[in-house]
Amino acid sequence: MTEARNDRLLVEETEFYDQNRERFIHEHTNRHLLIEGSELPGSYPTADQAVGGGVRRFGAGPFLVRLSGEDAPVASAPALALGLLRQS
Repeated sequence: MTEARNDRLLVEETEFYDQNRERFIHEHTNRHLLIEGSELPGSYPTADQAVGGGVRRFGAGPFLVRLSGEDAPVASAPALALGLLRQS
């Protein structure tokens, strides 16, 4: 991952969520949203399913999981949480 991408890790995803928050609340009520870049590739009933879908689709690459309507991310570093990367 490049230094510039590290500085802006998940900024695009967070901005996309914030810009579409009201629409997501209505269209994906109580769903865990998988966000990569400025796209919503899926919504899932549980955070575990959303993270699993993100890992299957994007591998260790960055993606965001948010519960529709919530202000804080559910998961933002799934590769680390799943043991795919080691914390330094």
